[in-house]
Amino acid sequence: MRMKKLLVIIILLGLVVPSVKATGQSGDIIRLEGEEWVLMAKPIGYDSLLCRRMGDFLPENVSRSTGNYSGYTAFWEVCDGYLCLQRVEADVYDEISKKESTRVYEVKELQPIFTAYCRAGTIQARWFSGKLRAGKGGLVRYVHDGFDRNMETERVLTVRNGKVLEAQTYHNYRRAGLNLMKAQEEIVRRFPWERFPEYRGERIIFSISDFQMTEDGHFVDCDVRLIYLRFSREKIDGKNHPLALAFKETLKSIYPWEVLFINGKYTVEYRSFTMSLWEKMSLDEDENR
Repeated sequence: MRMKKLLVIIILLGLVVPSVKATGQSGDIIRLEGEEWVLMAKPIGYDSLLCRRMGDFLPENVSRSTGNYSGYTAFWEVCDGYLCLQRVEADVYDEISKKESTRVYEVKELQPIFTAYCRAGTIQARWFSGKLRAGKGGLVRYVHDGFDRNMETERVLTVRNGKVLEAQTYHNYRRAGLNLMKAQEEIVRRFPWERFPEYRGERIIFSISDFQMTEDGHFVDCDVRLIYLRFSREKIDGKNHPLALAFKETLKSIYPWEVLFINGKYTVEYRSFTMSLWEKMSLDEDENR
């Protein structure tokens, strides 16, 4: 009986999601230039006091779900340059009738919650500063976590103390190519294992983010934040380590990658993830005896 040496290479690919939300969340609604858009955020939740007051204000039988932890949907509009709250809707469940209905709370009912932000009969979101994304159309990118998704058309609002300073419109799309999550075998086949005999039998875990791609699907660069050797439990700064450079070389050798054009940048579907490579030598019996 003859023995032969088999090279077994196992790759495990998984997601690292830093958000505290474990599932996708339904957004608020914003009216822009007469059209309703999905607001991929909950601006009230950015102020802990307002968030608590809103929770106390809503009835006990409000219907909360894993897709809407807050239990309400807020409706917004830009008025005189400010992001203004128009109303809040909440679904409630009646135990007696066993029916669900929607309660609508207008500005007048909400004003006691937002006393510090009431101006001339409006509620201005002066507690909020940052960027807000409003979208419409189909989904181009979706991660089942919080508001980590992108729609075909998006408007990105830059807000400072409730005042909308800028609004940019983007048309997002996906271009066909090899999806990173389905590239295991190809990455394994091309990785230069012969250059790293010292890591034979070790599971090498790459923590990766900030993918940059060209329009036609060439890999440009990414941030290898950390390399973790699982069996020896060693952490390595991935910035310029030979393993990280070899990993990037491997990605550059593959073409074309699937490309997403999202809000002015070419990227891939996931913002960050971990990839685990494992090269292991084993013996097996030859089939021919």
